Amino acid sequence: MKKSYWIGFSLLEISYWCYHASFIGFLMSYLMSKGITNTMVSIFMASFLLASFVGSFFWGMVCDRFRTNRKVSVACFLIAGAAMYLIYFSYDSIPLLAVLYPLIGFVSLPHATNIDSWLLLACGNNLSVFGKIRCLPSLFYAVTSFVLGRMIAGYGYSMMLVFGTIALLMGIAAACILPEGRKAVQDSREDKAEVKESFNIHSLEQVLASASYRYLILILFLVGLAVAPVNNLKAPILEKVGGNVSDLGVDAFICAVVQVPFIALADRIERYSLRLRYLLLACLPFLTLLLAFYAVSPVMIFAGSFLYNMGVGILIPTMRSVTERNVAPAFRNLGHNIADAVYSSLTGIISLLYSGLVMDLYGMRSLLMICILVVLIPFVMTGSKLFCRMPNPCCCDRERCRGR
Repeated sequence: MKKSYWIGFSLLEISYWCYHASFIGFLMSYLMSKGITNTMVSIFMASFLLASFVGSFFWGMVCDRFRTNRKVSVACFLIAGAAMYLIYFSYDSIPLLAVLYPLIGFVSLPHATNIDSWLLLACGNNLSVFGKIRCLPSLFYAVTSFVLGRMIAGYGYSMMLVFGTIALLMGIAAACILPEGRKAVQDSREDKAEVKESFNIHSLEQVLASASYRYLILILFLVGLAVAPVNNLKAPILEKVGGNVSDLGVDAFICAVVQVPFIALADRIERYSLRLRYLLLACLPFLTLLLAFYAVSPVMIFAGSFLYNMGVGILIPTMRSVTERNVAPAFRNLGHNIADAVYSSLTGIISLLYSGLVMDLYGMRSLLMICILVVLIPFVMTGSKLFCRMPNPCCCDRERCRGR
């Protein structure tokens, strides 16, 4: 990849995640500071996740149909910017917020997936290049969250708009100067015919045709379902063990920074057995939930976040590479979007339906116990797949074994 493209994609990834940290990361806190109730915020969050789930299918199909990630990226940045300003100045209008909050979800979370798909397309699925570029936004996300949190405390929530606007303008500029991916610029009749055929009601069936991809989606769903309540309810979990808002910022910083080295070494992680990586994706959240269940101080929650985000650092390159290998080129944008939507949005929606009720009726530890039981399912699945395929040292040479 050319140096100019390397810089451009790095700037694009950083711009998106800085916007996410600047606005979406503090949006719930901003609305609550304006008097929006916890109930309404929960409803808005559920609509946000539902819209992002639907948006993942929509934007993935648009990218595949028109063979463009650049135009979609610019459009998503512009829509997100307009929604950001409208939400900031319309906090007292519940009906308007009920429309704008899901609009942010519809364009924002799928946008991150489309940027990753664009990068993979442009670098020819080179995980070494992908990892070194993709690790940078995690670091900038951590720094932005930490710095902006302190600036908001000193100067108010208007700093959200300042940081968010700068990030959006940088992202639009980067998207405009970057080329489309190498497959997106093909202009042959065969490619056009493939594009037309790819945009139909059977697209989902084509994406799910691979058993390997379906297994990935199942693991993502089960692991995501287990950890979503903890991720969505990190503030009350920290408060339960004596934490406060500053501890929440520390936890967010740890979450982002831990991912950096693992994503940067994506090509080396790819060398390990896929079964071993799947086992780690289930084992690390299991340990995280155990630490949360027995936590007596914020330090134990921080340790759990450290372990969980080691898994996220392994998860991101793994889910990208599995999708690239097992989904046909004409459907890869949709494939990436489905994987992200299942792991982040669908599991988040389901968790919001029961986590609050379980906490109110039976307490935090009961919710964590349910999460532990859920994550045991993929833990056992992946563990059995790994160990049942381990070679028996005596099977191939029984006579030598007897002689010993």
